[in-house]
Amino acid sequence: MIDLKQIEIGHKSPLLTIDNIQLLKGKMYALIGANGSGKTTFLQSIIGINKPLKGEVIISGEPILKLNRIQKAKTISFVGSKFDGVDYLKTKDFIALGRTPYTNAIGRLSVADLKVVNETIELLQLQVLQDKFTTELSDGERQLSAIARAITQQTDIIILDEPTAFLDYANRKKVMELMKKISIELNKCVIVSSHDLELCLESEIDLLVVSKKRKELTFHRANSLTKSELIEIGF
Repeated sequence: MIDLKQIEIGHKSPLLTIDNIQLLKGKMYALIGANGSGKTTFLQSIIGINKPLKGEVIISGEPILKLNRIQKAKTISFVGSKFDGVDYLKTKDFIALGRTPYTNAIGRLSVADLKVVNETIELLQLQVLQDKFTTELSDGERQLSAIARAITQQTDIIILDEPTAFLDYANRKKVMELMKKISIELNKCVIVSSHDLELCLESEIDLLVVSKKRKELTFHRANSLTKSELIEIGF
């Protein structure tokens, strides 16, 4: 799905190196590391915003930088750390924005598009929220709506950058469990950037560990490292 071989990621100088990692569909990965270690730059490289200093990010056999805007939008969906809502934008209409790469020039949704939107709302059990304005939702409800928008985009890859940063523990846990379920049941490659080490370990998901001291990103199977070992390698 995503092949990372002999890559250096950074801006003018390398922030981190990646030897050889393959990320697969049907799996969820937690990207963890200290502030300033290169997590955001790594995600930007996966999305195709940042060009690696060395090597290429290959997705399904194609370099991400060779895909055009529409091709990228049909391959990768992105959820940020916080969605504050938009005045007078209903939740269902916000979720439907995920269909933008598939609509015509005037953005009209087809019957098939509406079917995807409705199925996603049902999947995430957001029926009671769909007619509310996004500014009326709680932080947790807005994050779930943002995840729903990403799912309606029907991409093989879903990337979430600190999606639980502004949530309480119950909602943080709910989001992590939901994304793990989505990765398996919808056969998606899900990458979640997080500072919540305890929750990542508790969720029993594979880890992508960015070591600020070693300037490298390494892959570790779920529960193969303890919290103390992660701290030792420079989390």
